[in-house]
Amino acid sequence: MRISLFFLLLVNLSFSQKVNFETTVDDAFHKAKKENKLVFIEYYNEECTICKSIEPLFSNKEMADFYNKNFINYKINTKGGLQGKDSLFMAETKIKFQGVPYFMFFDQNKNFIHYSGAKSDVNYLLNIGKTALNPEERTGSLKAKYDAGDRTIKTLYAYADVALLYQDDELGNLILNELFEIYPKQNLGTRQSYLILKNSVFSIDNGFFIYWYQNRSNLKDFEKGSKSGEEIKVLERIVLESIQKQKANWDLNQIKKAKEYTVGLGLSKSGNDFLWEEEAQLLIKNNQHSEAVLLMQSLLEESKNNLFSTLYMTEIFINFTQDKTTLQTILSELEKLTKQEMDVEQKADLYYQQLLCLKKLKEDKRFAELKKVATKFYSDHKLDTTNLNKI
Repeated sequence: MRISLFFLLLVNLSFSQKVNFETTVDDAFHKAKKENKLVFIEYYNEECTICKSIEPLFSNKEMADFYNKNFINYKINTKGGLQGKDSLFMAETKIKFQGVPYFMFFDQNKNFIHYSGAKSDVNYLLNIGKTALNPEERTGSLKAKYDAGDRTIKTLYAYADVALLYQDDELGNLILNELFEIYPKQNLGTRQSYLILKNSVFSIDNGFFIYWYQNRSNLKDFEKGSKSGEEIKVLERIVLESIQKQKANWDLNQIKKAKEYTVGLGLSKSGNDFLWEEEAQLLIKNNQHSEAVLLMQSLLEESKNNLFSTLYMTEIFINFTQDKTTLQTILSELEKLTKQEMDVEQKADLYYQQLLCLKKLKEDKRFAELKKVATKFYSDHKLDTTNLNKI
């Protein structure tokens, strides 16, 4: 009877072995201090296909033995957005993951020491944990290596990834520029170079982007399966991301370069779609009024069948400029619009812009006459006259 009970106990243990996960993040770190262990956190989404394929591996005996022996384990599920203490914890780490799944590791004091993307492979997941246990190899060692002068491809690539994880664009750009400088130029057309471009680069000023843009006809056959043939989208993403993050600090030459990229990649026919407001403001600031007028006329020609866009553009130019020639040109363009059919709101906006131009041009008589007409129009249509009265 004793043998039978012992045998049953062994059977039950073998089938119940799994990675043990704590119920709260506070419990995980409290237990880690008590047992002098690191904390492993699976950052996942229960609806993610890869995450679902990893889940059964937590019941693998080798996985269970290793992770239970070396770590206190916890899960953060991103489904529906982070909630409660999980949300607060991730905010405190300042880590910004763009997807799932990731394996994260922390010391007992919540210091971030290692991370890795994850996939459904026991050996791969075990190696992630083994690296986290090695102070010389884990992510947390990269800053010290970099500060000590380590400029190997491996260290720079990994450290750039950490900078992006913290959304430290300045550091990320610095590291990626250093990486390009030491990268063997004969290997720029390789898959490794493409992966650096894809996974790390976010600036059009980086050498990897410039190389692949200039050689975009060769940017193919690096992706497989459902992503096959989508390599060019990496360049498109970098251009759009660079515009979003950096345009506020660009000069006219940088704007010109970015516009050329948008045209070259087919993101824009004329290059005016993404940066015209910044370009207009800089042209006017630099007293390049004739160039600003040419830009405006080009924009208006492109949007001639879209009254909403036209009125938006003219108002932006009015707000930017004090130049009389530019204002006269805008006023002439607005006069052309009076012949078009428009709804009440558009007509009201047109009156408002005409009055702004006349005010800046100090054409008091025309201003007073139009103000009467505009005021009656606003009143007849029960429109708010607050902004109109401020002119």
